[in-house]
Parts: sequence; C-alpha cells; structure tokens
Amino acid sequence: MGQFAVSGLRFIAWRGAILGAVQASIQYRPSRIPAPNEARYVMTKRGAKMQTEILTLLRSADGALSAYDVLHALQETHPKIAPPTVYNALAALAKAGSVHRVESLKAYVACQCTDAHHSSVLSICGECGTVEERIAPQIVQDLSGFVEETGFQPQRYVIEVHGKCSACSAQATRA
Repeated sequence: MGQFAVSGLRFIAWRGAILGAVQASIQYRPSRIPAPNEARYVMTKRGAKMQTEILTLLRSADGALSAYDVLHALQETHPKIAPPTVYNALAALAKAGSVHRVESLKAYVACQCTDAHHSSVLSICGECGTVEERIAPQIVQDLSGFVEETGFQPQRYVIEVHGKCSACSAQATRA
C-alpha cells in the first residue's frame, strides 16, 4: 500500500485503485469571515475592553495585585476568563506604560504618573502593601552612567525600595 498527494489531498493506492475520502459533490457554503483588518479591529476592541477593566481594577486596589488576583476578581463578571487573557492584557498595559510590574512581588500596579514611558522608583510598604511611584530621572541617569562604565548597556530599569510608608510609620510612632 502506498500514499501520494494530489492537489493537497492525500490518497492511498491499493492494488492500482485509488481509495480516498474525496466526495464528488463537495458543497461550498460561503460564510461570513471578517477581512483580516476587520478581525484585528474586533480583537483589539475586545482586548481594549479587558484592558480597561483590568486597569480600573488595579487603580481601585490598595496595593499591587498578582495576575491571579486580577483573574479571580474578573471571574465574578467573566466566569470563563482564562489566565492567558489576563497575562496578555497585563503585558499590553505594561508595554503601553499604563501599569508597572512590581518584580519583587510578582504583581502589577496602575501607573500613577502622567508620563506613560518613564523609569519609576516604586516604594513598597511591607506593612500595608501600598505602592507609591515617583519619577527620578537623575537616579536613572546616574545609574546608567555607572553601569555603562563597564560597557554594559541597560535596556530597562526596575527600581524598587521596600520599607514603611508614611501612614504606617506614623501609626507605629503613635502606638
């Protein structure tokens, strides 16, 4: 028994006869398939809606949220949502500069500054979990100069400072 292909269809030859799964009457039913640019628009619209919901959730949170915290919060309104949907939306928001990944916590916070593309210093309170963002261009410039002396070329900066926020510090002094 041998196999060969004709016009993209695979046939099996057996004793000189062709056995195949080709039907003489294949019906063509045109379906409504969106044009490539239209499909991208639909996906972008759906993705933008999810990103907006995630950004709203992160802005209303008291501290940083992990991707699974976001997933569990969204499952109340979207029961079938899957982790890749959340990860893709968070990646798109981070790329746009709308959220920051807090590397040490493996979590995300909404950007608190108006300049979307900047290197921030994130102050993370170990007591209450609050994350404050500040822009410090001089620190980034000094850090760049320091590492570039050895020929290292930085691509992105993650500057996180762990400690106590002013509210927790004030509360500790009152107690």
